[in-house]
Amino acid sequence: MKKNIPFFMLIFWLTCSPGFAQILTDSTSAKTFSRNINNGELKGLVLDRDTKEPLAYTSIFVLEKHAGTITNETGHFSLDLSGLDETDTLRFQYIGYEVRNLTIGQLDTMQVVYLKEDIFNLNEIVVFGSAPDPKSIVKKVLENKEKNYPRKLWQWETFIRERYTNDLDDIKIDYKKSSILDLNRDIIAMFEEKAPRHTTSYTDFLGNIYLPENKDDTIKIDPVRTVELKEENIAELEQLAEIFSKVLSETGEDEYWKIKSGIFGQKLDLDEEDSIPPKDSVGENKRRLKYFTARTTYNLSYSLLENKDDWEFLYNTGRYSYTLAGGTRVNGEDVYIIDFEPGSRGRYTGRLYISVTSFALIRADYEYAPDKTGTDFHLLGVGYTENEFNGSIYFEKKGDAYVLKYFSRKVGSTAGFDRKLALLKIRKRFLFDKKLNELKIRLDLAVTSESLVEVLVLDQNAISLEQFTDFKPEKYMDVIFVDQFDDELWKGYSIIEPTKKMRDYKKHGDADGGMK
Repeated sequence: MKKNIPFFMLIFWLTCSPGFAQILTDSTSAKTFSRNINNGELKGLVLDRDTKEPLAYTSIFVLEKHAGTITNETGHFSLDLSGLDETDTLRFQYIGYEVRNLTIGQLDTMQVVYLKEDIFNLNEIVVFGSAPDPKSIVKKVLENKEKNYPRKLWQWETFIRERYTNDLDDIKIDYKKSSILDLNRDIIAMFEEKAPRHTTSYTDFLGNIYLPENKDDTIKIDPVRTVELKEENIAELEQLAEIFSKVLSETGEDEYWKIKSGIFGQKLDLDEEDSIPPKDSVGENKRRLKYFTARTTYNLSYSLLENKDDWEFLYNTGRYSYTLAGGTRVNGEDVYIIDFEPGSRGRYTGRLYISVTSFALIRADYEYAPDKTGTDFHLLGVGYTENEFNGSIYFEKKGDAYVLKYFSRKVGSTAGFDRKLALLKIRKRFLFDKKLNELKIRLDLAVTSESLVEVLVLDQNAISLEQFTDFKPEKYMDVIFVDQFDDELWKGYSIIEPTKKMRDYKKHGDADGGMK
């Protein structure tokens, strides 16, 4: 069986990986609100009534029925009308704004749905002996986190969209030498020439996620439908991956591979279970479910409020100034509205919505403040800077607990790498291991990337331990590959409306990735 190779995939990852990119947002200009009864889909745009700004991630519910969606990052939405009629009522709900109810019949004649801001003096909802301290309120979010967000056995019907763009600003590979026959000067030159200067990708997933009660246990995933943008312009890189797989398949029991750069080195893990399966045994339209599960676990960890970098304003309140902007009501619950700005050491600016009674964080919208960055290091020829962050999250109250309804997390970054690299094949010996073969290059590249992950929980159901234990995930997941977004593939499903750039993007198979 062929074996996976992280070494040249280091370059492949830096230049093409979905983890290193994101689709650009499309313009926020108002689009015509339209309903196509033949296609059974309702499309629209939600704006602030006064500022005319789009209201991203507005919740839209069909009253009395199990249906709904949210607006995307530019305020647009689409709703499948299967099982609905003219008299059904949609509720548009955005925290800090008045709730608006409209029938489907009314929406058929409207171009845009406007919501009015609804922030008022806290004295209207609660009487205080003295003005509440916003910093103390924020501190109580973590103090009450375990109570407000208890871990339970859940089955979530979930839609996940991962979108990425990656621009290879510069690449130069200086070939030094190679004693590995299949990895010669011509192969290295081919990679340098063919490495795509722009790549775009997305994955849309709909399925059931089984969440364990113990955070150390693994989540389980039951895919319903997965659609992935097929990269046509990386055939040469796939050929290169095949070459490396072949090279590594010829590894004896007493041999191993190692990547080395200067004094730094790392042994490669060539576990057969993690190797690339032959296409004829798996099929070209399949992916290992374990990898998607690991990626989803990482993405969902954002909603646990545990990462101290992502949630710095909760963990390091001394780095921020907080202002009580007013109050509002969410599903009958009184809520504080708190704005925050960074001091000299903080990095984020944004707005928090915190329950008056439970101190649960119900919603947060925030981003890097001007001139602020996230991770930023430059050392020994390696550089990485997170220069863009935008996060939004909303929890919905179910009983006495709060459960995730949606979140979006966007990260932009720049990366540079200028170092010598060596791939070594080594034989184990009693005293000193022996080098058998070696590829040496100097790699100089610069990459600009954006990534956006959106998660929408369509429905939550509590399950028993027996139900969780009895469900056995498949080894592989089916994937529908496309070269352009296709509405027909999602007819009858609830998903997040794609942005205009995502909808218009079409893979052309050229070196620039087809997106101008």
